[in-house]
Amino acid sequence: MTALSEAQQEKLLVERTVLDEQVRTACERDPEPWSPLTWLGPLLALLAIVVLGNVLAPLLAPDHGTARAVYGIAITVGGELLLIAALYAFGRGVAAREGGWRTAFGLDGVRRRDWLPWITGFAILYACRTAVTLVAAALTDGRAVREASNLPLGHPTVLSVVVLGLTAVVLAPIAEELMFRGLLLRSFMRKMGFWPAALLSSLLFALFHVYEVSTLLGAVTLALSVGVLGLGNCYVVRVTGRLAPAILIHATYNALALTLAVFAALS
Repeated sequence: MTALSEAQQEKLLVERTVLDEQVRTACERDPEPWSPLTWLGPLLALLAIVVLGNVLAPLLAPDHGTARAVYGIAITVGGELLLIAALYAFGRGVAAREGGWRTAFGLDGVRRRDWLPWITGFAILYACRTAVTLVAAALTDGRAVREASNLPLGHPTVLSVVVLGLTAVVLAPIAEELMFRGLLLRSFMRKMGFWPAALLSSLLFALFHVYEVSTLLGAVTLALSVGVLGLGNCYVVRVTGRLAPAILIHATYNALALTLAVFAALS
């Protein structure tokens, strides 16, 4: 399905259920179940990447110098590229069956009209995540927010900021939206309604971020904040039927967070 139906065109943007209609049409056209590996494969691949990057890779890292910096870049960027490769491997069968990645998972290029769901969605999600941050800060005298920071800048250099920008602003939004709001969300919606599927995929999205911090309080705070982004982007995908606006929202939020973290580290 590449265009909105007349029923969807008559609705306001926030009232649309384009994704529901797409999934229903896809099930009617091809009722054969998708392989569980369509959603389970990416989860196992991401788990393996997390373990390799955070448990095994540090044991093999050079002690210091340029070699250590190059090694860190390779691990950071390589992890995202490995995830994208895994998503391609586990999604290409369904994409071939359904007529392409656009039809199967909503993955296509940015369009001119994407500015409305992008800007509107970002503003709403930023307000919601800010509310989570403010409540967490008020309840813990600011400790929860400090411990939930998952951007390890330390003393930022141009190289470290460029690498983080590449991973956090370019690669991660594409990979994570394709995985959690593409393969997982649509797989789940073939078995359940939108909201249960959105909650489940957002819970998994949040859980796969908690390893990035070292305390329980930080993990809970980060999970809530990330979960808000995940659930909000599920709804953006629902009303648009596409991943591009959600990718733009994700990238914009990460870019803003990285910019603020750099200024905070330099001040």
